[in-house]
Amino acid sequence: MSDVTTPCALPDGVPLTVRPLDVSDAEAVVDLARADEAASLPEPMTELVDVQRSWRTPGADLASRSLGVLDGDRLVGYVVIGRHGRLDAVVSAAWRGRGVGRTLLEWARASAPGLGAVEVSQTVPVGSPAETFLVAAGGRAEYDAWVLELPAQRHLVGQPLPHGYTLGEGGAGEMHAVYRVIEDAFGEWPGRAPTSYEEWSADFLEGAESASWRCRVVREPQGAVVGAAMIIGSDDGMLWVDELAVAADRRGLGLARALLADSFAEGRRRGFARSGLSTDSRTGALGLYEHVGMDVVSSFRHYVLDLGSPTQD
Repeated sequence: MSDVTTPCALPDGVPLTVRPLDVSDAEAVVDLARADEAASLPEPMTELVDVQRSWRTPGADLASRSLGVLDGDRLVGYVVIGRHGRLDAVVSAAWRGRGVGRTLLEWARASAPGLGAVEVSQTVPVGSPAETFLVAAGGRAEYDAWVLELPAQRHLVGQPLPHGYTLGEGGAGEMHAVYRVIEDAFGEWPGRAPTSYEEWSADFLEGAESASWRCRVVREPQGAVVGAAMIIGSDDGMLWVDELAVAADRRGLGLARALLADSFAEGRRRGFARSGLSTDSRTGALGLYEHVGMDVVSSFRHYVLDLGSPTQD
């Protein structure tokens, strides 16, 4: 074990080693996450671009925020502490029930205060072994979340805009305005911590996957951005709507529906037959997505753990 700020010791008799993750571990993390998802979801969701995006944001210091568990050279478990104590953690099914998950969680709890977090949390599939583990560890359910999909065969229905409004690709000079619309809308969620422009831009405007077509905006008649959607195409042929927001004083005009229809159409133009997004019970938007023809395909629950709660395995 080296370069781990918070000490960590695996249970006696567990012949594994621990060390911080580094960028070369990204593919192994994806493989482990996808194997775990395959057992609990209709299909795996994590992709390499997801990990790369989260690891390049400001403050994503893997040396202090991550711990990998290895069987020889093979990664069999990991935890990464993201912004505000959000955890990404998986233990291989072959090593569950031997205290590895408990070790990772306790390490994260011990590390969180030094990283500015007052709690740790994780969103996991409903009914999964991960949910059972977090409940036993003292986690309290905070909100539900869903992944929805617009199937490839579903007909796209165009959504009209109010007179004078326009919709299209966001320009380079509009990105601060796009961020402001999204941040103000997401900031309405109870308990949601703010995201800086630097964090947001590292996630959406940098990396090999960045492209101008990924930003769709609605402009009011005077040209100001009043709605935005950030989208990305995945390797498995899915167009994902990562973020969708409309300014508070422009809601009820059908702008969100228009942004969704435009995003789906843009995806199909670029060869992404299916479209998906995630939402949760804090937004109140589930009905909107179902109204435009999307189906719930997976259900999740977000659990919060106080830093001093007892842990069982």
